[in-house]
Amino acid sequence: MRRVHREKRSESQRRRPNPGTTPLISALSALLSLAIPASLGCERAFGAPPQGTERSALTPPPPLPPPIPPAPAPPEQAASTSSPSPSTSSAPTAPALPETLPLKELTFDVAAPVQGKGGAVTSVESQATRIGAKILEQGGNAMDAAIATALALAVTHPSAGNLGGGGFLLVRKGPVVRAIDFREDAPAGLTEANFLRMLEAGAKTGAAVGVPGTVAGLLLAHEHFGRLPLGRLILLVETLARDGYVLSPRGAQTLVWSRADLLRDPVARRVFFQKDKPLPAGTRIKRPDLALALSRIRTEGKKGFYEGPTARDLVKSLGPDGIMTLEDLARYEARFREPLSFDFRGYRVITMPPPSGGGVVLTQILSMWTAFDPQPDDTQFYHHFAETSRRAQLERLLFVRAPERETPSAIVDLRARWLNPSTWLSSNPIAPDKKTASASLVRPDIDVHEEDHTTHLSVVDAEGMAVSMTVTLSGSYGARVFSRETGIALNNSVASFSLVGKNRPEGGVRTVSSMAPTLIIDDQNTIVLGSPGGDTIPSTVALLVLRLIDRGYDFRTAVSAPRIHQGLFPDGLDIERNRPLPLATQRALVQLGHVIRRERSIQGDANIAAWLRGTCHAISDEREGGLALALP
Repeated sequence: MRRVHREKRSESQRRRPNPGTTPLISALSALLSLAIPASLGCERAFGAPPQGTERSALTPPPPLPPPIPPAPAPPEQAASTSSPSPSTSSAPTAPALPETLPLKELTFDVAAPVQGKGGAVTSVESQATRIGAKILEQGGNAMDAAIATALALAVTHPSAGNLGGGGFLLVRKGPVVRAIDFREDAPAGLTEANFLRMLEAGAKTGAAVGVPGTVAGLLLAHEHFGRLPLGRLILLVETLARDGYVLSPRGAQTLVWSRADLLRDPVARRVFFQKDKPLPAGTRIKRPDLALALSRIRTEGKKGFYEGPTARDLVKSLGPDGIMTLEDLARYEARFREPLSFDFRGYRVITMPPPSGGGVVLTQILSMWTAFDPQPDDTQFYHHFAETSRRAQLERLLFVRAPERETPSAIVDLRARWLNPSTWLSSNPIAPDKKTASASLVRPDIDVHEEDHTTHLSVVDAEGMAVSMTVTLSGSYGARVFSRETGIALNNSVASFSLVGKNRPEGGVRTVSSMAPTLIIDDQNTIVLGSPGGDTIPSTVALLVLRLIDRGYDFRTAVSAPRIHQGLFPDGLDIERNRPLPLATQRALVQLGHVIRRERSIQGDANIAAWLRGTCHAISDEREGGLALALP
């Protein structure tokens, strides 16, 4: 059994580039100088410079290889009586990476997160991260570990991890990057009338539940990219559910916050409360009901969730307000999508396309950002960020909806628009000395808002496969409705539709989401990143990208630095109460017209994993704890 390195919680210093070098090139020297055992492996991987010379430049890597056939055959699966044979999927395939000019080499200062040669996993919950690391120890690849971690989060992080919600993922295997959309479908019976009734009930009712996609998405991902038998992955999590997990301090706090709603559900009341008091941190919680649901998936595959007794349990548990039917469940399919891919400062950034509105916002922010100085002072950095975010959020409102609602030619036109914001900037220029009022761009009755109870995980393996996955129940514990027999928390994704703008409620389609799993790549190396946080997700991810590439931050500093979010209405610049911007910067932004808001204690819970020249790195976010593990 290989020993696992645990992340060190030491403070790191921001590293500034030397004059005449790019932030990433200068960061390479800092990476090689880290006084940690894995530095020897890094030295061998990158090559030591000759005695007395300074490493100030790198030979550019060769161009990306030509596209290969985009639909790799499913890997051979070991025979297993506990794992069903995968069914053939009719989902469209996604292309390999397009050819491009030689990309800059990814050489980041990682500032001593965990690292090793055998793979790395990071998530918000330590027990789930350990499950993923155990799968890597057993010979699983990054997709196996990501699937196991996601399933474990359904047990140990039930406010967001799930079987009854949805999500998005990106996977890189060699030169191929593919996106899988397993966002929830709206039930076929959804109408504007029952949508309004659902909103009046506070989105905490069976009417808010969309058709869950997580199980279908994970099974599709395993079919095309898994290595170990599916049954082995599920059995490990099934055992965790049956034997019990330890309630974390953060998990205990979510029970306090959601107490009133959870007490109304008989399953939640039985599982998470004792004499109507939330269970304290450190309590071992056993979930034989979830173990039953997992065992049916293990033995029957997709049918074990979307048909049969589990499906009937889901529909019956919705109560009289429920809209989802057995037919809705039987029709559900996870889908491959073509990722959004673009060059930023010579690096390739790849993110999720619609129905991800978050990927579009991220693409727009970074595309507009190329018009600015890569390293402005702090005031101009945050001013430009607020202004590009405001315009990108508006773009999402006006133009993003489920792809099934668009014609193929419209999708081509929209992608071209999102990757070329010159029209936007010419008609809505960003002034260096004052903010733009949202009301001057759009009428104040439309806005982006989602509940922010998502969770993100990042995984890389020894061969360089990388997975970026974000899953959600929408609200904390979703609709606060749990299936009676199997104890599955059900989402309230239907509440993410809007009566104004493109994302209008319609039966059978997927609502737009801010989730934005993202990769930064060159021809060989990959950085995996993402965050939860509802409508703040693209802001958090964009800040990570900008701080890594433009500001030259190491991984630790990029994740720890203060975050901001600029929405449309209310027209304010949100900062974190627990990690505020420096007062001088706040005052300077106010002088430019920005209204500072402090309604969030924290923003997001980002994490990063990376495969850089054969060494795997990972880091978690101190905001909500979490754990990053790497195998030596």
